[in-house]
This record gives sequence, C-alpha cells and structure tokens, in this order.
Amino acid sequence: MLRDCFYHVSQSNWAYAHDKHTIHLRVRTKRDDVMDIMAVTGDKYDWDRTYAEYPMKKTTSDAYFDYWEASVKPKYGRIS
Repeated sequence: MLRDCFYHVSQSNWAYAHDKHTIHLRVRTKRDDVMDIMAVTGDKYDWDRTYAEYPMKKTTSDAYFDYWEASVKPKYGRIS
C-alpha cells in the first residue's frame, strides 16, 4: 500500500454520526492499490472488551483515488 495516498481524518465528511447509533468512517487510498480495508475500532477506556473490526466497502473511485466506507455501531456509543 502506498501510504502517501492513504487519507483519513476524524471529522467532517470522513467520520460522522449517521444516526443515533451509527458512525460512518471513510478513507481514501491510491486507485487500485488496495484490495480490502478493515476499520479497527474500540473504546480507549476499555479496549480489550470493545475491540472490533469492520470491513470497509469501496464506494467510488476517481482518476487518482478509491474511497472506502464502513458503518460502525459502537457498543457504548464512543470509539477511538
């Protein structure tokens, strides 16, 4: 994976509340550089009990990048 092209920030349209229980996470990678992505989440105050992996789905591509998204439902309403 070309790390220079990987992009995610924990705000704005890259990580947002979809509804009361669901958070959408998005990342960007170089086009055709990655086959699959897992979003790794957990609660920083109880990582061992809340660790979870969510497969990300490629939602769209442009000339340079692929865009991926996962819907996350944190057990206790927060993630790190």
